[in-house]
Amino acid sequence: MVDQSVNAGIRAQQGFALQRNMALFIILDNYDSKFNGTKYFLSLEHLEDILFCYLDHHEKAVKVETYQSKKKSSGSWKIGVELAEIIVKILKVGKSLISDEHPKCCSYSHDLYFSSNTTIQLEKKITHKVDNIKTSKTYAQTVNEEDTIIIYDKLDSNIQKAIIKKLEKHESYNNENLCEQLGNLKFLYIDFNKTNEEQENQLRSKLEDIFDRKISDSKAALESIFRLFKNVELTYNQKSIARLSDKTKQIQSEQINDAIEIITTKSKAFQFWRDHKREIGKKLGIKPFERDTFEMKFSLAFDLFKSKDEAEHQKILNFVKSNYLQCNGFNEDDCIEELVKKFNDESSSNLDDQTLKATMYAAYFESINKMDD
Repeated sequence: MVDQSVNAGIRAQQGFALQRNMALFIILDNYDSKFNGTKYFLSLEHLEDILFCYLDHHEKAVKVETYQSKKKSSGSWKIGVELAEIIVKILKVGKSLISDEHPKCCSYSHDLYFSSNTTIQLEKKITHKVDNIKTSKTYAQTVNEEDTIIIYDKLDSNIQKAIIKKLEKHESYNNENLCEQLGNLKFLYIDFNKTNEEQENQLRSKLEDIFDRKISDSKAALESIFRLFKNVELTYNQKSIARLSDKTKQIQSEQINDAIEIITTKSKAFQFWRDHKREIGKKLGIKPFERDTFEMKFSLAFDLFKSKDEAEHQKILNFVKSNYLQCNGFNEDDCIEELVKKFNDESSSNLDDQTLKATMYAAYFESINKMDD
């Protein structure tokens, strides 16, 4: 697909934040029913505002869902010029997905969503004249918080005809046979706040609802997930060509899962540290004025465990995973103390003493969290 208007890197930061927030809201709102345990990748401001591509074990596309996400400053969305222009763009994305070279399985399909946090009011008034008496009937379908999704094919035929009449005024709709994609069109209402600050508060609430006590600081958790989107935000579409298989524009499900895993594991470690920092400090030889530095180092360790370049952190993590089940202690700080002593007796590290202990502390929670899962 070649489109000279495509260049995700030049979109306004505010616009990107809306797509990012909306994409994350979709994931969290459908986390248990659709996304948890599913292999997929997510793209923003690429082929479409938001795109989810679900994959099989051979990396072939099973299904794609695209979302043209729009907000409206006032009023509701109605059948008219503005909505028709948006739908034409959505249908073009559907055509481009068909021709995209990304490998697809034999049962591949795609859904094309027009999504908004504003009510979508689709209606058509039909007037009849019987025995010189005019009668009228309004056919209406509202997409809102009570009826959140409507499929184009299930709309009343009078509403469909009204939409098509507006679409036919666009040359590309007629010349490119975009009518073939109408069967994939869906209208979606997303109960999402209007401003970025309100949206972030809503996302934090979603995280708390889904992960409950596994996350102690939802603000920090949200910031960690947002960091996944930074590279995508700064990456330009090469030569204005948008391809489904462009990995520079993708966020993989594994990355999102890893981020959530780090967040939940960190939260357990932080909570235990805050509840027992005196006892832990005494067992590990951490003085009161060293506690903040120790906390910072074990927090950083969770991220370094994911880096293949951090050989020392990998070594300590592997050591703890291999030995923590043999600990004789009956509480966490006793076990960590045992592991530190055993490691120093059997091995050596380039890390300084405090960093080693902080890394051991993080590795212990990383290991027992894997066991909990």
